Amino acid sequence: MSSHKLSRTDTVIFMGGITALTAVSVDIVLPTTAVVARYFGVDPRYGAMLVGVYFIAYAIGQLFWGLFSDAFGRRRALILSLSGFTVASLACALAPSFQILIAARFIQGLMGGAPVIARAMVRDVAEGNEAARMMTVLGAILTIGTMFAPVLGSGLLVLFSWRAIFVSLTILGLVFLAYTLKVLPETGGQRRPERFSFGFLVKAGAYLFTNSGFLVPMIAGGLTFGGYAGLMAVSAIITETVYGVEPEAFGALFALAALVNTGGALLAGQLLKRISLRQVGSVAMVMLAVAAAVNLLTVAISPSLQVFWGVVCLYVLCFGIILPTSYAAAMEPAKEMPGFAASVMGAGTMIIGSFAAMISSSLYDGTHMAANLTMGVFGAGAVLTVVVGRYLRLK
Repeated sequence: MSSHKLSRTDTVIFMGGITALTAVSVDIVLPTTAVVARYFGVDPRYGAMLVGVYFIAYAIGQLFWGLFSDAFGRRRALILSLSGFTVASLACALAPSFQILIAARFIQGLMGGAPVIARAMVRDVAEGNEAARMMTVLGAILTIGTMFAPVLGSGLLVLFSWRAIFVSLTILGLVFLAYTLKVLPETGGQRRPERFSFGFLVKAGAYLFTNSGFLVPMIAGGLTFGGYAGLMAVSAIITETVYGVEPEAFGALFALAALVNTGGALLAGQLLKRISLRQVGSVAMVMLAVAAAVNLLTVAISPSLQVFWGVVCLYVLCFGIILPTSYAAAMEPAKEMPGFAASVMGAGTMIIGSFAAMISSSLYDGTHMAANLTMGVFGAGAVLTVVVGRYLRLK
């Protein structure tokens, strides 16, 4: 990558860290969904609300943070976002009831603007294949974070309690905030407060939602994420109740899937050195079609844990390729409003993800079926979106 404001090694690692903040915030609580529900005496399935509520709030918050960063600067937006995230994380750690925990988790999601701001910063300094390669680097760091997050969650659960998990998120927020204040440069250029208005929102929204170059990768990426979100919502419950995997051991199992996800992001980065972003997307969609078909076939059988998790890993491999490349492709038409474009894509992705998580939770029937069916249907929907989108552009 060429030299720019974000090319320092420590800054790249930081950018990957804040890009991963939402994923880590979700994955670190996966081993505790059933544990928290039992602690507060509620039905175990309500533990999935720790995932679904965060996604809904994150989707709402994205529309604000992207627009705010376009108008007033990335650095200022990031400072406000990380400050709010840190306070909300502490509130989760101290929550005296399940209702207050869910409310604090909702606020935590609202303040989770760091990933969308990071993607806008990438678009500030790079475009095309270079932006896509940088996205894959951040994606690799993201998946490394998701690899260790459930392991850390399981470890904290063994050594302390579920509250320690939210204390760790509080500390992480403080570390990121300190780096932002001391080191991070501004990339957004001249501030444009006039963009923080309803008129600009309508104009920019009309442009993006009538541009197939933005819509197709946004929807395809969002649907692919939906399959992954559906998996996250029920994976800990399925592995515990169906396969007898203890919550404390779930982190190690999930780390295997996260390692495969990292491999997908790194593979995308290598492919981008040889072929175009569009061609990488084609390869990824063929792979996703296979993964979706395998998941749908798995619904009809009673797989062993090895087979079930192998099918999961096949899907997350495709997800690792698609997530960073779909973001890069959708950001190409963004022109001078990368923050708003990133926020719209982030919001759309989280809305689809929260919808998928709720579907997966409602489908859970004491078997593996909910996870495989969600991945199969949403993966197939992503492939169909790309096929139809390309067909219409050729007409």
